[in-house]
Amino acid sequence: MPPLALASLLHQALPWLSVDARAVVNTLVCDNGRVGSAQALCQRVGLRSRFQLNRLLRREGLPPYEELSGWVCVFYWMVRGDTAQGRAALRSLAPQTRIEIASAYRLVRRVTGHCWTELRRAGTSEVLRWFRDRTRPPRPIRQALSSRPSVRAGGMPPRLAKSSVTTGGPQSRPSRLALPGGPYGIAVRGHDLAYITRGQAASIERLDLTTGRLAGSTRIGCAPSCVVFDPSGSRAYVSVHYLDEIAVMDAVRHVLIQTWPVRGDPLPLLLCQNRHTLFVTTNEDQLFGLATANGRVLGSIRLPATSHHLALHPAGDRFYIATRTGGSVLEVDVSRYRVLRSFVLGGWPQGLVVSPDGTMLYVANEQHGIDVVGLGNGKCVERIKCDSGSVALAMSPDQRFLYTGYPRRGRVGLIALPSLAPCGMLETGGRPAQLAFDGNGRVILVNEAGWLDIVPVGRVELASSQS
Repeated sequence: MPPLALASLLHQALPWLSVDARAVVNTLVCDNGRVGSAQALCQRVGLRSRFQLNRLLRREGLPPYEELSGWVCVFYWMVRGDTAQGRAALRSLAPQTRIEIASAYRLVRRVTGHCWTELRRAGTSEVLRWFRDRTRPPRPIRQALSSRPSVRAGGMPPRLAKSSVTTGGPQSRPSRLALPGGPYGIAVRGHDLAYITRGQAASIERLDLTTGRLAGSTRIGCAPSCVVFDPSGSRAYVSVHYLDEIAVMDAVRHVLIQTWPVRGDPLPLLLCQNRHTLFVTTNEDQLFGLATANGRVLGSIRLPATSHHLALHPAGDRFYIATRTGGSVLEVDVSRYRVLRSFVLGGWPQGLVVSPDGTMLYVANEQHGIDVVGLGNGKCVERIKCDSGSVALAMSPDQRFLYTGYPRRGRVGLIALPSLAPCGMLETGGRPAQLAFDGNGRVILVNEAGWLDIVPVGRVELASSQS
C-alpha cells in the first residue's frame, strides 16, 4: 500500500485527479518517486507507452514524468523529515531512497529551485504550494477520459502464453513457471483454471491447470492485488489497489465487464455463502459489504487498523478480520455488520484459516509465527514460534497440512495437523506471497520475485531447475 500520509497529502492538493492519474501518483508514492523509467511506470499502471503517459499528465495538468517523480521524492523526504527528531538532514534521508547524497541535493535544487535548507525552513505546506503552482487543474474540472487500454471486449495476447511447466508431468512432479510483473494473489477454479494477479503489470494471468501452461493475460488496471471466484466459477472479483475499485471479470471469456468504486485502496476479498455479498477491506481502516448484483455498499465497519486477510467460518454466519498493526482478530456477524468478539493476539496478525469443524482459528503472525485460537472460549491455546514471521496461511484440502509463507526468509513451511508439528520447509527463495490448492493434489506458491512454484501436496522438494 502507498504510504498513507504522503498519498493523502498529494491527493488533497490535487482533488481533480482522475482514477488513472491517481494510479500514477499512488505508484510513484509507493516507491518514493523511484519507479524507474517512464516505460516501467506504464507497465505497472496499465498504459501502453510513455506517449500515452505524457498525454495523461498533460490532460491532468501535472508536470512531466521526470519532474513529477522528483517532486514525489522530495515530498517523501519532507514528510520523513517532519517526523524525525529535530531537523532531519538530507544526507540521512537520501539513502532510504537509494540515491547518492550529492544526487539528492541536486534533485532538490532541480525540482524546486531551492536548496534543502530553504525547504526545511519553509515547511511542507509551503513546499506543497510551490508544487501546486506547477500544476494546472483542468478547466472546467471534469473526469478525464480513461487512458487505460480498452479490454472490455477481450483479453490481451500474452507474451508468456507458451510458457510451460519446467520439469516433468504437471500432476506428479514439482515445477516452476516464470511470471514477471510482481505476482501476488491467486484464486483457483476446480481442476482447470487459476487466476494470478500481477501487481506490477496491471493484469490478471491465467494458468491452465490441465496443461500446466500460462494461457493468457487480461488488462485490469493499476496494482491488482487479490482475486476470488464466485461459486459458479463464471465470475471473478479483483481488488484493484491504486484505482480504488473492484473489477468484475467474466471468467468464461476472461474479460473485464464492470468496476465498482470503493473508498480507499482495497486488498482482501471474501465472498459470503449466499453469493450476494462481497466483503472487502481498504487502507482507510474500513470493511465494506458490496452487493454482488451491482456493487452497492450494503454496510461497513470501522476497523482498529488496516486488514490484509479475511476468513469465513464454515457455518457461514460469521467471518474473521485480521487487523495487522492492531494486533487483533475480529469476529464479525455476516448479516448485521457487528463485531461479536475481538481476539487480542499481539504482534501483526495476517493470514487466517478456520478449521473445517469450526472449532479452531489459525492465525499467521508476522512477528512471531502462528497463533491457534480456540473458538469456543476465544483464547489462544497454542503458539508456534518461528525465527521469521509468517504472512500467508492455507490448509490443504485433505486437512493434513497448514502451509505458511515466510516472505522475509524466502520459505514456505509445512505444519502437520492436528499435531501442529513442523514437518518440512520449501526453500522457494524470493518473496512468497499467496498460495492456493488446485483440484489435482498440488499447491501453487505465488512468488512476488517473478515465478510460480507448483508442488504436490506434502512434498518439500522444488523443481530442480531453480538451482
